[in-house]
Amino acid sequence: MMDGKIDWEEIWEKIYDDRMTIMKRDYAVDDWTTRSQDYSESRRSNNYEYGNKVLEVLRKRHLVSSDSQVIEVGSGPGTFVIPFAPHVGHYTAVEPAKGMIERIRENANESGITNYTIIPKIWQEVDVSASREKFDLLLSSTVIWMFRDIMEQVKRMEEVCRGTCCIAAGFGSVSGPELDLWESIMGDIPYPQYPEYPYIYNILYQNGRVPNVEVISSSSIRTAERLRTMYKVFYSLYTDYTPEVEEKITRYLEDHSQDLPEGKRVVREYQTAVVWWNPKQRQAGSN
Repeated sequence: MMDGKIDWEEIWEKIYDDRMTIMKRDYAVDDWTTRSQDYSESRRSNNYEYGNKVLEVLRKRHLVSSDSQVIEVGSGPGTFVIPFAPHVGHYTAVEPAKGMIERIRENANESGITNYTIIPKIWQEVDVSASREKFDLLLSSTVIWMFRDIMEQVKRMEEVCRGTCCIAAGFGSVSGPELDLWESIMGDIPYPQYPEYPYIYNILYQNGRVPNVEVISSSSIRTAERLRTMYKVFYSLYTDYTPEVEEKITRYLEDHSQDLPEGKRVVREYQTAVVWWNPKQRQAGSN
């Protein structure tokens, strides 16, 4: 608590630490290479619906233009690269995983996109002092839960940005069949939390920023085999990936696949909070 108030950074750190206590190991960069195909399939769903909806939130507020210099922290398979690049001047993708970099290049080539650069590093290794206020827009999605030192990394993001910072933040809650699968494999161990929203909004506000938010909905459509890869990586972080675990995942995927024109697919609906702020703007009375 801070003078009787909730300390949102402290809560963030506790959730991070609680997650780490039940993990056999943390995510490694190579895990994201393993997941690059399934992640690409997910982000390509409905012609990059997720990325295009984030783009629309920013475009309708005139926060991105044809001459914008954009940088993204953790670009994955091109989640935002493909929707954004045709509408901006240049796109810089920070992405360390070799598999994800391959997917960016494949997806960009397929879309005829050439105005992008890849920095093959994790965000913490990027020298922000060399790019101070170089970018009009900074983007990040499905990354910030990896940062225990959340405000330190936010400040590094702000350092390279002369315009708008934007984090597309997941709600991080799990219920229903997904939770049932976890309990069938892990028993009474609580499901790990991967918080982003509303925590990031509250942290920004508590640190004097003036964040804005709009919630979007999008779909993820994947084959059962692609999704199996995701589950194999995920559960191997928490337990031994035995034949029994794989069998439970197989049954789960069979039960939750549906027939689409392109074949059997697992369809999921997500909500995402698009949070953006001006790094130079502060609440009245804050530093």
